[in-house]
Amino acid sequence: MVKQERARRTLQRIVSAAADRFEKNGYNGTTLDDISREAGVSKGALYFHFGSKQEVADAVTEHSYGLLEDLLDIEPDPGGSAVQQLIDLTHGLSRLLHDEPTLRAALRFHRERTRLGEEFDHYALWLAGVERQLARAAERRELRGDLPGRAGRVLAMVTLFSVESLAARRVPDREAAQQITDLWNVLLGAFVPLPAAGGFRTGVPEPCPAR
Repeated sequence: MVKQERARRTLQRIVSAAADRFEKNGYNGTTLDDISREAGVSKGALYFHFGSKQEVADAVTEHSYGLLEDLLDIEPDPGGSAVQQLIDLTHGLSRLLHDEPTLRAALRFHRERTRLGEEFDHYALWLAGVERQLARAAERRELRGDLPGRAGRVLAMVTLFSVESLAARRVPDREAAQQITDLWNVLLGAFVPLPAAGGFRTGVPEPCPAR
């Protein structure tokens, strides 16, 4: 059991170190030597867990995909607003990108068209989550009746790319939270009836204060 725990900690250290290197230097600019030095492990220990750099990148991508799935799978409050949950998910995504180098590295893989498994499409996962919330909002009559059919795709693109840009530019967390708040203050009028737009909290949810 002690050996298994040591191996688990070593694996976590390698994945975390690889994410840092991939985020800073990209897939092509990172070597296994870079990863082993960053993790503080021998090449032998690295090869015990991974047979190639691609396998390391796949582990980083899979880990980050699971984190994003967990964020999007939070059970909605049956009596709560779907639009409010979508706003909160956007703040949650920003916090996740701030905290998790694996997600920042995975999105860089996407931008640089690094080979990834089709099952790990973070953009498609976010799009599905946004469209699911919009469908709930439509059922609850929270949305404007004249929304175009591709509104969900547009909203997913605007929110994800905005949050990703803030993380890539290392915007401090409090400032990023304010910019996301400002973004939603503009977006709400396009998606919900204007009299209702002022009834939503566009800032960070209370249980998740900006640092």
